[in-house]
Amino acid sequence: MEDFTASIEVKPAAPAEIFTVRLERPDGSWTFEASSDEYLLYAMIDAGIQTPFICEQGWCLACAAKLVSGKVDDSAALTRYPEDAEAGFLLLCSARPLADLVLYQDIHETRREMTQHRIGRNQLARAYPPGQRAGFRRGRRRLATPKP
Repeated sequence: MEDFTASIEVKPAAPAEIFTVRLERPDGSWTFEASSDEYLLYAMIDAGIQTPFICEQGWCLACAAKLVSGKVDDSAALTRYPEDAEAGFLLLCSARPLADLVLYQDIHETRREMTQHRIGRNQLARAYPPGQRAGFRRGRRRLATPKP
């Protein structure tokens, strides 16, 4: 009897790394931990830090911040331009940490600055990209643990 099954070696996923993130705002500074497999927006929410957000897809720019130092993976954003990263902009809802980070966010001005940056480069998206569902929500890796 012949055996036609293939032997496939499956490597387990690398465990998530935990990074320290410092968020600077005009009204204060916060430090929290963020996992490499969680978007920064949710790590902030879990740490009790309020921040604006709407689409959770990397589209609306509501959660815009500036990367002062460190490295992120922002490839999950629906609208992502290399010029944004070159100017230091990122969207918290679609960026995962790859190193310890220092972020800057003015919840009133950073979105405006990123919008103006994109307008100046004719990169401001006005409609969802073809094939993208407007009702999509990225969701969370895990449920937030209630704070006592």
